[in-house]
Amino acid sequence: MSVNRRYCKPTSGPSHDRASSGIDWARSRPLSRVKEALHVVRTLLDEGAISYDGEFFTYQGLFTFARPVQERVPLKLGAMRGPKSFEAAGELSDGCHHALSYTREAYVYAVRHIQAGAERAGKDWRSLDIGAWVVFATGPDSAAAKDAARSMVGIYASSMPEEQLRRNGVDPDELKPVIDAIAAGDLARGIELTTPEIAERLSIAGTPEECRDKIQREIAPSGVNHMICALTDRTLVKAFTGRDLAEAADVNTQLRLIHDTVMPAFN
Repeated sequence: MSVNRRYCKPTSGPSHDRASSGIDWARSRPLSRVKEALHVVRTLLDEGAISYDGEFFTYQGLFTFARPVQERVPLKLGAMRGPKSFEAAGELSDGCHHALSYTREAYVYAVRHIQAGAERAGKDWRSLDIGAWVVFATGPDSAAAKDAARSMVGIYASSMPEEQLRRNGVDPDELKPVIDAIAAGDLARGIELTTPEIAERLSIAGTPEECRDKIQREIAPSGVNHMICALTDRTLVKAFTGRDLAEAADVNTQLRLIHDTVMPAFN
């Protein structure tokens, strides 16, 4: 995996899960909506104007005087379940950010379908930005980093489809009590029910060396070329769960450890 240090980006805070959004995603045709949105945004960026009457979006004479500095602004799709979302990303966009996967099986599956979509469009899949979006916590204290990650795993995992959980070695029934507790607003119970084994499967956490080794073992061989680290530190954990993990490294410390110890292995 060839990774530039600037591409190891921190993200903050989990997105809304299925339980809290109140949206039946299975009936909302999300992939069709995203494909159409991609067309709309691509047209507006490339041409500066759009008139369009689609299934989900309608615009008449929409234009902008703001023009990109670069010749082409890249657009990328996020994907989780697959296979159609991965193939759409490979075929229609400039890359795919695959959220919340941690095993070689999961990334090989994703990249295989991204490649299929790219080949259908006559593109070289290796030219695409393929990112791994992961719950990430590191620091000199391995146990503290793993406990920080464990605090957040259930919140993020509540958005993961069953197929994706299985590709990451997690039985959906094993995680259901955690998701039910979080959906009921009982984060403390959700964390209590998140075993260290589940947290290990659904995060990259530990010392910088442990994190580096897991990326090398599970993610890099698949063809992923971009790590997106959802950094989990004391402040984030306390804000979302109320737990105060005094030994967890702060964001600046984690970024320095990533820069100094993790990323050089991939240059």
